[in-house]
Amino acid sequence: MDWEDSQAITEKLDKLSVEVSKQHQSLGRMFVIGIVYGIGFFVGSAIIATILLGILGPLAGQVPWIHDAFETGLSLLKH
Repeated sequence: MDWEDSQAITEKLDKLSVEVSKQHQSLGRMFVIGIVYGIGFFVGSAIIATILLGILGPLAGQVPWIHDAFETGLSLLKH
């Protein structure tokens, strides 16, 4: 490796170091991004669960013990 390659690598490492230090200095920004990602994960999970229950619910209702449990629950709610 010659001097020019070494100098180019050093310059790139310096630029990378500056960028990383900028990212670490914005702790408040990272906190807000974490909250937004958490809310997005929660909403996305709820959407996926709703879709899966809508698709698999009627199939699960055909299983005898699930159907019996559902009917028992309905009878308890009516009284």
